Amino acid sequence: MRWRVIVWLAVTVCIAPSWVGAAEKAEDAFRAGEARLASGDLPGALQQFAAAVRADQTNQDYRQHYAMLRQVLMMRDSLPKEKNLAQWEYMARALHTFYISNGLYGDALAIDREMHAKLNTASSALLLAETQLAMNKPAEAADVLGKLPADKHDSTTRAIHSLALARQGKLAEAKQAAQSVQLTSNAGPGAIYAAARCYAAVGNADQACQMLVRCFESSPPSRLEGFKSHARTSPEFAALASHAEFASALKTESKIPESKCSGGSSCAGCPMRGKCASGAQ
Repeated sequence: MRWRVIVWLAVTVCIAPSWVGAAEKAEDAFRAGEARLASGDLPGALQQFAAAVRADQTNQDYRQHYAMLRQVLMMRDSLPKEKNLAQWEYMARALHTFYISNGLYGDALAIDREMHAKLNTASSALLLAETQLAMNKPAEAADVLGKLPADKHDSTTRAIHSLALARQGKLAEAKQAAQSVQLTSNAGPGAIYAAARCYAAVGNADQACQMLVRCFESSPPSRLEGFKSHARTSPEFAALASHAEFASALKTESKIPESKCSGGSSCAGCPMRGKCASGAQ
């Protein structure tokens, strides 16, 4: 019995350094992939993520990063060849989301300009303007939204237009634009948050905080922290950081019920509907 224990220990000692070395190699490759991605070198990042997966095939995070980036590169290659406008828009929006979430604003800007040139809608103008604001180009953002026909504007485009004017120091024009922001009773959290940013930018602290509370209360729990995190770092709310109302608003909890399995408010639109206990009920 004793010799078996000795053999097992000997084998373990021999294997452990190899396993640890493979894990370290995988992590090094993954970190290199993240660095390549941050610099905008997507093909290089894909190679590093692939190396991480090969070195550690049990790590789901490595596999997910590889699969997502591979899909992004396939969409990027397919986009110039796509003739169906609806499919083109779908891919362009997916690329926009990926670029923005990874801080690749230059790539997002190129996609957004092309999208707005093709679609010329309130939605495409808003995507482009938001990217321009993120790149500290408020004059360009104001120009895009200022050229949008009146019948294409909605509360969100008006709010962001006001915000872009305020960032240029055109406070009188920004306040005038803010007066045209009219939220409906069933406005979504995104529209409400845009209004909060607008009111903060023009110096209406009380209304800005009220809109933040309304936004947070109407946000699904899975989106709530994203709004709060943005509010904490947004330049529009910097002047409100010391206000008690702003601090109180940031403590607001969601009033929206949300399914734990899919992140939705109900099973009605869930792709897993009927395949889990909640859906069956």
